[in-house]
Amino acid sequence: MNCKTQDTKECLFCGASLLGRRDKKYCDDNCRNNHYYHVNKESNAQIREINNVLIHNRSVLSLLCRGAKKVINKQNLIDKNFDFNYITSFYKTKKGEYYKKVYDFAYKINDDIVVIVRC
Repeated sequence: MNCKTQDTKECLFCGASLLGRRDKKYCDDNCRNNHYYHVNKESNAQIREINNVLIHNRSVLSLLCRGAKKVINKQNLIDKNFDFNYITSFYKTKKGEYYKKVYDFAYKINDDIVVIVRC
């Protein structure tokens, strides 16, 4: 009688014994998803935090600029907790002026006047 000893592998998330393929790492998709969630939780937290600020900034610009262009007072953005430190890119006009972009909106600040345009 020839008996082979089989190394039992355990699920990387819950520790349950794995049956089936030799390269199997998780019992099911739920354990696989939970494992990757916990592994990436800290690194993705900062990304989520920044994206939440950008989404808030975009919603403020969208609320204040219903048309293609709007000129407002800077205080309107400050009152709505707009964070001027977060943008997605820059937008250069044909005249060579630079606007700060937040997704599909752009704004330019001159003293206390803000020009918002939809790109």
